[in-house]
Amino acid sequence: MSPGVSLEELLTRTRADWADRVRAGLADDQLPGPSIASITQDSRSVGPGALFCALGGSAVDGHDFVDAAVAGGAVAVLVERHVTDEVVELIVDDARTATGQIAAAFHGHPEVSLVAVTGTNGKTSIVTLVEHIVNQCGGSAASMGTLTGSLTTVAAPDFHAALRRHFDAGRTVVAAEVSSHALDQGRISGSTPAVSIFTNLTQDHLDYHKDMESYFEAKAQLFSDEFSAPAVIDVSDTWGAVLAERLAESASRTVVAVDGAGLVADAQLQTSSSTFTWRTHTISLPLGGGFSVINAVLAAEASLLLGFGVDEIVAALANAPQIPGRFEHIDHGQPFAVIVDYSHTPASIDAAIASARELTDTTLRIVFGAAGDRDPLKRPLMGAAAAKADVLFVTSDNPRTEDPEKIIDEVIGGIESGRAEGSDIVVHRISDRAQAIEEALSGAVPGDVVLIAGKGHEDYQIIGTTKTDFDDRVVARAALTALGWEGAA
Repeated sequence: MSPGVSLEELLTRTRADWADRVRAGLADDQLPGPSIASITQDSRSVGPGALFCALGGSAVDGHDFVDAAVAGGAVAVLVERHVTDEVVELIVDDARTATGQIAAAFHGHPEVSLVAVTGTNGKTSIVTLVEHIVNQCGGSAASMGTLTGSLTTVAAPDFHAALRRHFDAGRTVVAAEVSSHALDQGRISGSTPAVSIFTNLTQDHLDYHKDMESYFEAKAQLFSDEFSAPAVIDVSDTWGAVLAERLAESASRTVVAVDGAGLVADAQLQTSSSTFTWRTHTISLPLGGGFSVINAVLAAEASLLLGFGVDEIVAALANAPQIPGRFEHIDHGQPFAVIVDYSHTPASIDAAIASARELTDTTLRIVFGAAGDRDPLKRPLMGAAAAKADVLFVTSDNPRTEDPEKIIDEVIGGIESGRAEGSDIVVHRISDRAQAIEEALSGAVPGDVVLIAGKGHEDYQIIGTTKTDFDDRVVARAALTALGWEGAA
């Protein structure tokens, strides 16, 4: 939609029930209303003609910035209570959902096939694979998520603006990561997914959701009647099975059940590749890790629902790209495997270790830590999961404003509970992450696997409130060079 649409026209293009809720708070003489040139929920980005959406939050309340938004040129504000008489107020009972609905209307409900992916682990890999498959099969796709921005799922005005940009660029499919926070906060409200994917649910973000049931219900919103799309679900995940059973009660929705655990059990896994069977076809995937097999099949099933054929999907997966920081093999000519992976939850560490264990008959060494100012309850569980390795280097991730040594204490506190009876694992604590990586590599011998977990593609580290350059892959390559291994790029 072009900038400069009247408020009345904007409401005409908004979903009827939400348009009626907004109109109910407007006097007759307030329409057709001002011309709206943009929509934002960030008062710092307000310009002339903007509709400013004031959203409540745990840290700040957008209503406190209404005056600043008006001073910056806002001609209307969307609020949950009366704040100003200076401009038109759209008073609603749920500003977050209303923001999504109105932003979708402002940007013209672009006709792209949205593949919405939610779950604790695997979202980034799946949206990347869907984008790749569609492009290889003659379509035109883009992806949105961790690799394309600072947030897994951006704010509603930005989400719908991005869909519009992709549509205007000729994209017919957009694969988007959808976080539990985004669903809870209505960031994709107003969108109409063509396919929704559920990967798994494991402990994470309980500082926000408080318990697993609330975390699950946030994810499950993607499969509510608001987003009534065909669903692809890994039913080997406990919560995935719960979701599939819930959706089975709806005869109007297609549900594709994927047995992820069964796929992995039958697959042949190598350091940087895997071979498995999907719909009677043998697929040689140039990605390592059992979870890559599951992610590939979830992406393949979604692509099938989009209308692409089995044969062309199989061919596309055969040349799938390396997803940055996802079981990424670092080859410097060394006689042991070095793998950088984004695993930063107990379950993802467990899965990464299981895949890495398939690659060695000798020693599995893991470098990992837990983030600060995030769910502290998962820290001992991460330690317990990592105890399935042989040599552990417990270090910092992004400690932020917490004491790194305290975080390490909490991680190490869980290691004993995960230690197998009679095992003789070795635990090192080194708060300096670069030093931990260097020591893990320097002690490796031929045939070992060194798994560097937690940060994956991230190219920064946050200590205190300072963000500095830090990339596990760069640090690992430098350490391997210092050790004399320079046989590969």
